[in-house]
Amino acid sequence: MKTYYNSSSWGNEKGKGLCGVQQKVNWKFEHAGARRFIPVIYRFSKGIVFDVITLLDEAKLREFFEKYEAIEETLTPLQQRCAKQEHPYQSITVREIWINGEQAKGGYSSSSAVSIPWARQDEELIPVRKAYSSILKDRTCFACERFCVPYPEAGSKVQKLLRFFRLSRVKSIKLSTWPVQWFSPLDIHFEIPDKESTREVCFVHPGTGITHTLYFQDSEFVEIPMDQDKSRSLYTVQATYEIDPALPQGDSLQFNSSIQYAEPPEDRFSPDAASSIGIIGGACGPTAIFLAGNDRKKTIPRGLHGLPLHSCFSVPSFYKEDNLHFILEGINIKKHDEKEYSFPQRIIG
Repeated sequence: MKTYYNSSSWGNEKGKGLCGVQQKVNWKFEHAGARRFIPVIYRFSKGIVFDVITLLDEAKLREFFEKYEAIEETLTPLQQRCAKQEHPYQSITVREIWINGEQAKGGYSSSSAVSIPWARQDEELIPVRKAYSSILKDRTCFACERFCVPYPEAGSKVQKLLRFFRLSRVKSIKLSTWPVQWFSPLDIHFEIPDKESTREVCFVHPGTGITHTLYFQDSEFVEIPMDQDKSRSLYTVQATYEIDPALPQGDSLQFNSSIQYAEPPEDRFSPDAASSIGIIGGACGPTAIFLAGNDRKKTIPRGLHGLPLHSCFSVPSFYKEDNLHFILEGINIKKHDEKEYSFPQRIIG
């Protein structure tokens, strides 16, 4: 299979530059309950490319498609999010990658595709199926996630030359992943009048059954210009809150801080202009961390009830409103801890 230095060519012969030099490794591991394989590393002068192959259960895929195929177009965004996490294939959320014991600090790119022949999701992965036939064998369905990773900084001129000629062998790779979380919907809508400084909201944790209370306070109005002349702005409010009792470690609240809108066309030949705007920071977290004293101890700011403060945004609007609308969309529950996978220095070819 011809592979180029990017994360989405899938064996496309029209890639730019030289093809990668293959180095067979056949590494195996299990992540989030699924079997994964790294069959080959492709070496380039700038870095490496490798595929993570995940074997999929065809029966579970058919069950998933039968459940959602007829109602897919009627699902709300919140229902779509819940359905997506039920898909039998879940990609690996990689945080950091090490090559030969050195961290790749230049960042990496990745993309994934799923081969489901009876669902017409197969054509782009035909070269992948052929290249990894020894692993896939008679497996009908599989997924491929491709990673493109730059080399860490070279330690010597010799190492630079070896990389330039694609001769530098990869002796080991280590993957560090983020925790795997499961999203449980709450869909709680509430308003905070701009003249009120506090508000209490309660919800029941879907996993533990414990009732939590949010104490909102210290709302701050935010205006975001939408164009250079500031003729149009987006308005939202950043609010801080305490939560009692605290969520289990690894869990976090998810607020919906996005809007979708459509503008009428200027003439009948123009398509409707539709868009979506979101504000980063929907998941709860400490508003700030201060370093105080010579011992550099971390101090998290606390609210009126003596509990740690978290922050969230209201639903944005193009108009200043008296009532600030918030949506507590759901809660992210930690399903699997973060992991590190170290692959040995065993080289097959």
